[in-house]
Amino acid sequence: MPISFGSNDTAGASNYVRANLPQNRWWAKTDAGDENIDMDRGLAIDIKDVTLGWLHIDVGVRDWQAFPSPSQATPRPSENHKNGFEVSCWLSDGRPATFSGNSYGLGQFIAKLYNEAEKSPEFAAGKVPVVQVTASTPVLIGKGTSYEVSYNIAKWVDKPSKDEAPVAAPVAAPAPAAAPTATADAPADNNFGF
Repeated sequence: MPISFGSNDTAGASNYVRANLPQNRWWAKTDAGDENIDMDRGLAIDIKDVTLGWLHIDVGVRDWQAFPSPSQATPRPSENHKNGFEVSCWLSDGRPATFSGNSYGLGQFIAKLYNEAEKSPEFAAGKVPVVQVTASTPVLIGKGTSYEVSYNIAKWVDKPSKDEAPVAAPVAAPAPAAAPTATADAPADNNFGF
């Protein structure tokens, strides 16, 4: 179903995650303008609920047609449509955003993230990974160049309801070698803004 830009409909996220893989630049398009995403803090990606489908992006055009399920692709609507994805995410300050794309590199990133995350017990518990993109490396695909996205899953957070930001969840870690010296209420490193 095509969407209309500039409509008065304010339902849903008005923040959109964008990536320039050749420059490994990630930003959010917001009502206030473009904001760089601090990958030291990352962003939470609801990878368990990623939607696959056909996506046509062009100047002034965004036509997203979701598949009924990941295993039920529909016929390609036009030559301009490419395999794509759409997924909910949250910026480091808790604002919701939508991340979508139809490039080979972004599609492979989403598939790799899903396949890795699916193996974690936090995934089965409905938690959302906080992802830090670390690099974007050129790779030769057929006659062209694409990009492989390298990343870390920094931690997992509770999936928020539609009206709240995600809350950091503890991640099982090996016992420390020495007793910590920080107080119990000291802020955690990289607390992802929540």
